Amino acid sequence: MQNNLLKIIATIFISFIFLYLIYLLINKPAQTYFPEINVISKNDLIKWSPDKKNVLIEYSDFQCPACKNFHDFLQEFESSKSANFPITKKVTLVFRHFPLYQIHPISMDAAYAAEAAALQGRFWEMDDQLFGKQDIWSTSTNPRQNFINMASEIKLDIEKFKSDMDSKVVKNKVQADLASGNKAEINSTPTFFLNGNKIELTTLDEFKKLLLK
Repeated sequence: MQNNLLKIIATIFISFIFLYLIYLLINKPAQTYFPEINVISKNDLIKWSPDKKNVLIEYSDFQCPACKNFHDFLQEFESSKSANFPITKKVTLVFRHFPLYQIHPISMDAAYAAEAAALQGRFWEMDDQLFGKQDIWSTSTNPRQNFINMASEIKLDIEKFKSDMDSKVVKNKVQADLASGNKAEINSTPTFFLNGNKIELTTLDEFKKLLLK
């Protein structure tokens, strides 16, 4: 009788521990600090402040409408007449690719085009072209030709550009960005990290105030 009672108590205790572990797993707080994200590599695409004291990492998709809106929003900071111009003097902006190719079928090729331009020192110019003409190439039956036309507009070596778009170096760079984004549990674009902390803000004003601190 006593042995049966002990067995029942042990079973209840084990069941409780099991259920408690499941509870902890399900209710685990979302991670918001990713220090490894803040490590800038020699292959990262950087502009604004060269100091790297305040690092803003952006994971973006060239075919994503919301990413285009944020591109335009951040580009406004770069005017010396903008009230937000001081941000560019204190924040280092790093662009990383996170093409949502499952829903944006041309986003991966667009990322390759941008990286091919980067090999000729013209990433940011191609970045402006891709977002500025997003509505054209994203609905085109021949987006590659659109990319080539844009490369011509920013004075790239076209034969090198075409070759680089298909190169292992370019594809590996985009895949490396994707892998780091996946590690940081990114599931939408654009996603921003400031000094390793994932930014979760609801308004653009909040975003600006955070960068101006």
